[in-house]
Amino acid sequence: MMPVAIALILGAVLLGGALAAALVVRSTRSRRSSSNLVDLAAARRRKLRTAPAKSAEAEPVKPKRAAASSSRGADIRGFVPKNGDGRQQPCSYCQKKSDSIAFYVDDYGKLVGVCKECRKSAKNRDLMPL
Repeated sequence: MMPVAIALILGAVLLGGALAAALVVRSTRSRRSSSNLVDLAAARRRKLRTAPAKSAEAEPVKPKRAAASSSRGADIRGFVPKNGDGRQQPCSYCQKKSDSIAFYVDDYGKLVGVCKECRKSAKNRDLMPL
């Protein structure tokens, strides 16, 4: 009976050790795969494997956009001139849209945009200009 009990205990210990080793290996693999760190050597190897072979007679690199014909750059982006309707902002006091808005800070720290007509009242109230 003694040898059977020793064999069962030894088998249980070996099974427990194998289970613990499997859990440790599984946790390190999951920790490595869920991490946002990348092994640089492996990434470089993958990049070199997938990179196409470059020939010596490759075409010259073309610029992404042509050079602008105008000197001000209006053709490059959707340039809106300052006096256009797209640049008008409403006055904080009278709500009229104006091209030139002066910005002040009121007593409560709020930003106030004021047109030319309302600037006198803003200066009379001693608002701080920005």
